[in-house]
Amino acid sequence: MATYDSRQESIDAILRRISDLNEQSLTQLSQYISYLKWQEELWHSLVDEDSFTDSDQVLLWQYDFIEAFPAARRVATRTAKMMEIKTGMASCGLVQQMAIWEHPPITGAAVCEYTVSIPPDLDLLKLCFAVGIRDGARMEGDNLCAFHLYVNGIRLWSTTKQSCQWERCVVDLPSLAGQEAVIQFITDGLGDNRWNWAVWAEPQLLGYGPRRASTRSQSLAPSL
Repeated sequence: MATYDSRQESIDAILRRISDLNEQSLTQLSQYISYLKWQEELWHSLVDEDSFTDSDQVLLWQYDFIEAFPAARRVATRTAKMMEIKTGMASCGLVQQMAIWEHPPITGAAVCEYTVSIPPDLDLLKLCFAVGIRDGARMEGDNLCAFHLYVNGIRLWSTTKQSCQWERCVVDLPSLAGQEAVIQFITDGLGDNRWNWAVWAEPQLLGYGPRRASTRSQSLAPSL
């Protein structure tokens, strides 16, 4: 008796339906598949404790910067002319993610600042995110956009980008258990803000602490 394979049956059913789609729908489907794959990889990287910590540490706490965006302070270091800071879906390399949009002003930098209270029972902090330039931007030559991450006034990470591709990052933060942390996402057009369609995808602050014998860390599920 043949064994029923529900996964293969689902794939076959999807393929039959795909064959009836027009070119425009196929393009949209391809983009959505890329989005799901990116989301899946991102989620596995967030919950794979062994990739971040030793076996005695588990994920205890999570802070979502996009959810907390209404409380963020949004300022320019000089003039705010042509600066735009908001949240929304962003596409880089045809892969869409929920992101903080941070187009820098004509001069100076754009700053999106959060004050975060860190729980006292955490041993490790990791900040996970991706940066990119949104699809459609025509940056070339010396036209680069700088991305900086500051914590309590200290720059912990920076890069420059020109291509419309996501770049995933994980940054180790100093021990801040029981303290308030001022976290700043900063973009700078470096004197030329044309096409600086800068975005920070799904930034998350993850806190790890000792594994408890009687309890397991809270079960988390990806929101697709």
